[in-house]
Amino acid sequence: MSARVLSQLVVAGFIILGLMFTGIRYQSRRESQLAVEDSSWRLTYSVKFEANESLADEPDATLRIGLPTDRAYAEILNEEYSHPGLKDRIAEYGSSGNRELILTTRHGDKYEVRAEFEIRLHPEASWHEQQRLESLSDGSRLRYMRSDEEFPVQDAGVQKVIRQSPKGESSEGEILQWLFDYCANDLQSSTKDDEGGADRVDWVLANKKATALGRARALVTLCRVAGLPARLVTGFELRQIENPQPHIWIEVFYGHRWVPFDPTHGYARHMPADFLPVRRGGDSVVRAPAGAKQLLTKYSLLRLPPEKSLLQSQSRRPAQIFDLTRLPVKMHEVMSLMLLLPLGALITAFFRNVIGIRTFGTFSPALLAASFIYAAWGTGIVILAVVMIAGLAGRFLLERLHLLMVPRLSIVLTLIILCVVFCVSLLDYLAWTHSGQSVLLPLVILTILIERFHVTAEEDGIAFALQLVVGTTIVAAFCYLLLKWDDIGRLMLIYPEAHFLTIAMFIIMGRYSGYRLVELWRFRDLVKPKKQ
Repeated sequence: MSARVLSQLVVAGFIILGLMFTGIRYQSRRESQLAVEDSSWRLTYSVKFEANESLADEPDATLRIGLPTDRAYAEILNEEYSHPGLKDRIAEYGSSGNRELILTTRHGDKYEVRAEFEIRLHPEASWHEQQRLESLSDGSRLRYMRSDEEFPVQDAGVQKVIRQSPKGESSEGEILQWLFDYCANDLQSSTKDDEGGADRVDWVLANKKATALGRARALVTLCRVAGLPARLVTGFELRQIENPQPHIWIEVFYGHRWVPFDPTHGYARHMPADFLPVRRGGDSVVRAPAGAKQLLTKYSLLRLPPEKSLLQSQSRRPAQIFDLTRLPVKMHEVMSLMLLLPLGALITAFFRNVIGIRTFGTFSPALLAASFIYAAWGTGIVILAVVMIAGLAGRFLLERLHLLMVPRLSIVLTLIILCVVFCVSLLDYLAWTHSGQSVLLPLVILTILIERFHVTAEEDGIAFALQLVVGTTIVAAFCYLLLKWDDIGRLMLIYPEAHFLTIAMFIIMGRYSGYRLVELWRFRDLVKPKKQ
């Protein structure tokens, strides 16, 4: 097998490993995050009623109970029903998405129904994700545009409000927003006990007071007059309170989808994930049979404890070694910077092998950039200037002594350290730096570069050494831009396996044998066409 084919196989292997391990970690983190954000609830209905005793010559007494349905943000894990003496069936309605538990009997008696649902909420999945585009049939459009006792479209008070709405070139969205603002802001809150008509649209618009049901009915009526199909939605806000009651909002068919609006809480076009609808097109969860007596309905909501696996997720296990985010927060910055160094080396390799810019080694530009990241930018510039001036001046002064290289470099290092120490003292006096530790890393790195500069100057001449200094500075500037990118650093801390892809890039770049861009510029005269 040739080296070229072997290199291609190795590159493919590292790419597969990088994508596979990164994908596994992403899925694991996603599941853990969702497990933390998710919440489980138990919703319970308790319904008591007494059926009419004279049912022999009448249709079956039918009790209809609205049921929650799976949504993108809510999953029904389990549901149980208890209804002794009643026949049951579950009906599903595709046009509205409703589900109903239908219970029937032909015997006059007292009955008790209990329904229990275990629900898991996924807050990450928003309402927008589950609202698909759809078309409204002619029958459904007529149903959600009709006028009746609950939605008196022809009422004088309704027509008066519509005449106040925007006219002319206003879009449907602007009109809808105006109607929502009117019902949400201009109507005062009231209760049915205080105001006997606060549920009726005509009374609400005349007195500017409304219950949640009255406010929702008013908005549905106004939307229908404006030519927008609208319907009520009844559901629950999943929060643990004593004696929870169903909440009512509306949906408007706008932009080829049903868009939610809640004038009571002020939600427009989006509802929080903890609002769970159980009946669309109605204002009650339970619909009692005709002639039923003493109907009593109670609801309860209980938040369930999280899964045991979530509570034990922080227990010590060997797999945590590969999760760098578990390290103390103070170490995250240093670890992120270390994980970015291979990317800095990748930039250096690209500039050296593809562009053709020479530098002091492979890691020198990345380390130089890291020194400016670790210290303040201004402090790094000052330290760089001091080290360069002290190093060049020391070399010039010691050149006439004709000393051996190692003692000479040691003297230069001593001079640099003295200059830097007093420079740090000056910066501290001027309050330009936090502590001497902020210059320790730049000092070490720059001192090493000065040593390499002197060695190169001794072996290849000062001109070539200065060329390498310029190249190292240019590449270090690009490395600095990458190392300064906090988002990339956090990404590499979370997914260190992505460096398998970096290794694959190194192999690809190591197999590059074409012309460098600098060489194309140097030898441009050789490729110019000859003049005839």
